[in-house]
Amino acid sequence: METSRQGLDDRGLLRALRALCDPTQFRMVQVIAAAGELCCGEVQDCFGCSQPTISHHLKILSQAGLLTVRSQGKHRYTAVNRPLVSALATELPARLMPARRPRRPRARVSATAA
Repeated sequence: METSRQGLDDRGLLRALRALCDPTQFRMVQVIAAAGELCCGEVQDCFGCSQPTISHHLKILSQAGLLTVRSQGKHRYTAVNRPLVSALATELPARLMPARRPRRPRARVSATAA
């Protein structure tokens, strides 16, 4: 996922949003964020899906940059990439809202000039 000094590039932003538009994946990010960090088995316990299905969803979220993964022994622990989530929260409104223009004072029309 590409980031610049200004924030996410368009490709990275869209990739993260696509990953989050899946209801299961969105919920997984919520559950992992609430826990701080979970291993795949713990995520599976929360969702009752098969291990391959959990791995598939976690892979998509990781590839989108929404999750970070660390290995410890035989376990892989996932956590939410909080800087990326913060960037999403900043970038999305900035790109979808119109730029604010400074208000120009209106010219006053004199009632006696007409």
